[in-house]
Amino acid sequence: MAPVFYFSAGQIKFTSKYDGKTVTGLVGSSVNFTWSFSGDVDSVVWGLKKDGLDVIKNGGELVSLDKNGQVSVPVPSAYMGRVIGGGDASSGQVTFTLSSIRMGDKRFYGFKILTVAVVLYSEMEQIYL
Repeated sequence: MAPVFYFSAGQIKFTSKYDGKTVTGLVGSSVNFTWSFSGDVDSVVWGLKKDGLDVIKNGGELVSLDKNGQVSVPVPSAYMGRVIGGGDASSGQVTFTLSSIRMGDKRFYGFKILTVAVVLYSEMEQIYL
């Protein structure tokens, strides 16, 4: 059963099937990462997790989606043309795709939910490819 997380800021409900698990993909293939959520979500970000911290590393954002869809972010050159996001922050479900998987893609990635209530609120989950 997938874990469900409830957050008080904006009454966000976040459902994940990953729970920090390893996701497997074959070199040259593509892999999709999908998350479901509800509540007052302003944006979601998928990117490279910083070692030892629950944050996306500086300069490591791969895809950002707000309530209007995909937002342009500077993508690390190793991922140029290989990442895409589907959905938006108000849809309740987003999918991020990494295509043409390489051996160098084996690492931790993070998914972050952002909302602006009284203060900026952020929650992140990690997965390993």
